[in-house]
Amino acid sequence: MLLVYNAQLRHGIVLAPMSGYTDWPMRILCRRYGAELAYTEMISAEGLVMSTRNTLKLLEHPKEDRPLVAQIFTSSPEFGALAAEMIENQGFDGIDINMGCPVRKVVRKGAGAALMRDPRKALKIVKAVMSKVQLPVSVKIRAGWDAGSINAPEMAEILSSFGISAIIIHPRTRVEMYTAGSRWDLIGEVKRRTSIPVIASGDIRTQEDVKRVKQIGADGIMLGRVAIGRPWIFREILGHGPPGPLEVRDVMLEHLDMLCMTYGERRGMLRMRKYVSMYIKGFPGASMFRKKVNSIDNAAFLRDSIHQFFLGQA
Repeated sequence: MLLVYNAQLRHGIVLAPMSGYTDWPMRILCRRYGAELAYTEMISAEGLVMSTRNTLKLLEHPKEDRPLVAQIFTSSPEFGALAAEMIENQGFDGIDINMGCPVRKVVRKGAGAALMRDPRKALKIVKAVMSKVQLPVSVKIRAGWDAGSINAPEMAEILSSFGISAIIIHPRTRVEMYTAGSRWDLIGEVKRRTSIPVIASGDIRTQEDVKRVKQIGADGIMLGRVAIGRPWIFREILGHGPPGPLEVRDVMLEHLDMLCMTYGERRGMLRMRKYVSMYIKGFPGASMFRKKVNSIDNAAFLRDSIHQFFLGQA
């Protein structure tokens, strides 16, 4: 049992925040298959404070989408604090501060993984956020900036001393992005230096991966890209079998309907396109169907095409 963000998680398996993917429809589907906790897409603190339309939409969630943590990124203690105040009044269970995103447009603003090079600023942001809210606050970090500056254990120790509720670690450096092998040994060292829950993120795809990482010292497991178009990974990782073709079809259709409800028919259909290839991966005719989907610009036609694709799969 893992206690984090005032929520008790039986298995400690959670859905990662992923920009462009983990909106409430994806979160709801992953929860159905066993995700015990989820995070919003990464939210710009500045965008939230300025009340930009697209940023405010990232806060939307139905009542059943709980427990839910809002993840923010910023290089400004002031904006971080103001954004945290706004989030606290929106029915969230916690706030996560992103210090691990390696994407250039985030890093060049001094946010995300750039904070791994500036522990003083990172600490100022954490203190500013925590001073404004009663919600539990966690931090997501990377191994470090590059191979010559692996500082995740030191960062975790410093941050935890100021009362954060959990530390989430992706065991690659910013320079390594998502390509190099994970430095899982850091999990154990981070755990030894802190007394708070440690959640491991990255390269966790199987039941064996979960066992290995927990043996090293992780209290919880975060699944990210492996869950895109595969919400049942949370069920599989607990030892259950994969879905049959008709279950995949039904989930795809429901996902499409929820996206259209959230974004409107056209935007919902366009957003669904990027999930389709993962949903049908491994099915006969998947490659041809992917090409067909990219030319579809009508939600009703996409629904019918999904039905037709699975007629020959059952």
